[in-house]
Amino acid sequence: MFGHQLRARIYFALSGIGLITAWVLNGIASFEGANYLTAWFGSVLDWVLSVDLFIVAAATIVFMLHEAKKLGMKRVWLYFLLSGATALAFTFPLFMGFRELKKQKIALAGGKIDNFVVDDHKVEVWVPGKVLAYTPVLMIHDGKDIFNPKTASGGNTWGILDALREGRIKGDLEPVIIAVHGLSKPTRMLELTPQEIAERHPDIWDNLPAPYRPPTSTPMNAKYNQLLAEKILPMVLEKYSVDPAPERTAIAGASMGGLASFYLLAKYPGIFGAALGFSTHWILGHTYMAQELTALMPSAGKHKIYTDAGTQDWDMFYQRFHNLAVAALQAKGYIRDRDLMFGVYPGTGHDETAWAARVHLPINWWLKG
Repeated sequence: MFGHQLRARIYFALSGIGLITAWVLNGIASFEGANYLTAWFGSVLDWVLSVDLFIVAAATIVFMLHEAKKLGMKRVWLYFLLSGATALAFTFPLFMGFRELKKQKIALAGGKIDNFVVDDHKVEVWVPGKVLAYTPVLMIHDGKDIFNPKTASGGNTWGILDALREGRIKGDLEPVIIAVHGLSKPTRMLELTPQEIAERHPDIWDNLPAPYRPPTSTPMNAKYNQLLAEKILPMVLEKYSVDPAPERTAIAGASMGGLASFYLLAKYPGIFGAALGFSTHWILGHTYMAQELTALMPSAGKHKIYTDAGTQDWDMFYQRFHNLAVAALQAKGYIRDRDLMFGVYPGTGHDETAWAARVHLPINWWLKG
């Protein structure tokens, strides 16, 4: 995913070539009775080449020791032992190959990412190193922005792997994380807009700027929700032998993904126990979105809800509607910090970098039960 696998394969191929040439050429030299001492130091030119190789070898050893310590690679002495029996042309590329695999493991926070395609939707699943039957599961909308900088908006992800690697996400067990890519950019609004509200208010997209306006007014959200709750989630649970339980299953998203998360919770309250919305786009539909979506959500007592807003970019228009939604949830019986978490983050905008800075906060709140 981050290029480490490809580079590791290249290094291992070079290592194989180094091993073959070392044994073949050493074999030829031995059969011919070559004198290694005179070959290395028999002339001024031999001295130049020999000293040059010794300096390169010394620098290589220093580099290997430094990298091994920095990355936590163990038993580096084995590479030097192998070098004596074979050649540095074999062991150095071998070391570099395992170095790439170690860097990949670090980049992936000690887990792995498996890729699937379900009904034309790409799905990336981060699997922690330890998965048990009661491992939590977090599903996230706009999957292209979650793990991979190459597909993320502006090259910035949600920073979840960073939060895991740095220990900012805390829990008895790290969650399996399911990142679901949207079908396409033009259909994003159709997939994420709560279906019932879109059907009640067919003019809901009229006030959107042209680049954000969907190509049709036919909602796709019901089909999308069915895909997540009835196909993708069961597939992941079965593949990794995780037992379904709403208290360990959450849905999250940012902006429109926040609205979609709350609506998915409303439609599948027996599957999802928490919904987390970052910079929730309550402004879509203005007052009626906050009123009608919160009315659809389950009563307080068995679910956890998180919503927030920044103060810059799109988020500068959000606070009024954010406050309306929070008040409506509190009127339903949700209590702050028990089953409702919310906040406004001054100086933050509507982008992945802002969400990455606080992504661990609601996740930790959900994980602690």
